[in-house]
Amino acid sequence: MIVLIVLGVIVLGLGGFVFWFLKIRDPLKGADFYKFHAEQKWAWELTLTPEQESAFMAGLEAYDDERGCYPMREPGILRVHRPMMLVSLFWMTEQFAAMGPGAVQDPVGAVQQLIRQAADGEIPGVLYNDDEWMGEGVEQIDGMDKYAFTSAIMSATSAASIDHEFAGGYADEDNGFLTMGVLAKNPAHVARMYDEAFATNGPQKPINSRLDVMREVMKPEDPAYTAAFDRAEAEKSKYINTLVFCFERVVKRYHEARPDMQYAEPRDVLSVVMARMLADGRAGCTWTRPPSQEQYDLALAILSNRD
Repeated sequence: MIVLIVLGVIVLGLGGFVFWFLKIRDPLKGADFYKFHAEQKWAWELTLTPEQESAFMAGLEAYDDERGCYPMREPGILRVHRPMMLVSLFWMTEQFAAMGPGAVQDPVGAVQQLIRQAADGEIPGVLYNDDEWMGEGVEQIDGMDKYAFTSAIMSATSAASIDHEFAGGYADEDNGFLTMGVLAKNPAHVARMYDEAFATNGPQKPINSRLDVMREVMKPEDPAYTAAFDRAEAEKSKYINTLVFCFERVVKRYHEARPDMQYAEPRDVLSVVMARMLADGRAGCTWTRPPSQEQYDLALAILSNRD
């Protein structure tokens, strides 16, 4: 009987561990497995030493356990779930480093202090967002549901006639924010890194049929190519600045501008609205780091251009 009781306790214990492992702290949830690993890769991470970055990530993980957050590594943005806001990881790592040894010794307290500071006021690098950005009970804006509006706002940040480098962008229809990468041109050494990465992948085989497409899609990725391409992406990130918009504030300006642009396409109204927000320094948009004049002028040109 005692043996059966002991076995029962062991089985229950293992069952609890498996539930915790698979449902709560599952390391196989894709990107979540690497959510808080230190890698010294992206530009904002290089503000910190390896020791500082490990401590910083430990502080973020503790905050995530308590209130929820997610580092968007490539654009350098921390999504904070409670309170709901977007915080520049460039700003956070600079502040963390300025705290000195104390931040490494108490990273949990240091990160909590920084997030409290961000929550106290929408300073540059901090943007408050809202998952009810359409308005309470509102399902459409100017005939657009949240998906159509998100498509229009993304379209407003694209200007094919403006000469610039692709620098990424992302829009979240559920949490109400948009990111817009800004880069005039890749430096020569970054362009070479991409060329070298593509060279490791070998020549592109001709695609003449659907079967060729399927073979290309299903082909395992060459680790050498992946590593070289990742290095190029990380180097490129040093020269990209990211502009972030809050949907809620954009919608407010959209309603104000619409009567004077009643015959314009929604994307054109949004283009004008976001360009004005940037030019006038209005609340509802911010940069992940202070922009150069070239970056500011380029972002304004892209948003002002109505292809």
